[in-house]
Amino acid sequence: MENNMHAHDEKAESLCRWGAARAGAVVVLPGLGVVALIVNEIYMIMRMGTVYGEQIDASAIKGFLLALGGTFAGQTLGMLIPFPPVQIPIAVTVTYAVGKAAQSWIKDGMPKDCSKYKAEAEKAKNYAKEHLEEIKLDARKDQPLGDESKKF
Repeated sequence: MENNMHAHDEKAESLCRWGAARAGAVVVLPGLGVVALIVNEIYMIMRMGTVYGEQIDASAIKGFLLALGGTFAGQTLGMLIPFPPVQIPIAVTVTYAVGKAAQSWIKDGMPKDCSKYKAEAEKAKNYAKEHLEEIKLDARKDQPLGDESKKF
């Protein structure tokens, strides 16, 4: 069982890195940046749910993202400035942080109270800042992970 959980955690980490690297690419799309980021995060979390054997609907994920929202609200506003040297690092670090917080949330059974995940997200964001170039350049960022045409 322990080996299986370790494999799931490695897959989840890979998804976090994929989503974060992809966020750095989509945030600069004219007119789509922040919306594309949210869709990217929802898709990343849905895929992460399947890693842990959970079917998570978009409304549960939106609730989770709203609960974390205050943690990243100011930074998200920074992504509205059409200047890639500002947008990309914010998108990468925030998406990685959301992914790591979501991983814990899923492993904990997706509780309604998401307050504990704000601290986890902050810790993951700091990690992502320290490893920004490595995460940003993840070779998998251009690989689709399935049906990305879903409407959220």
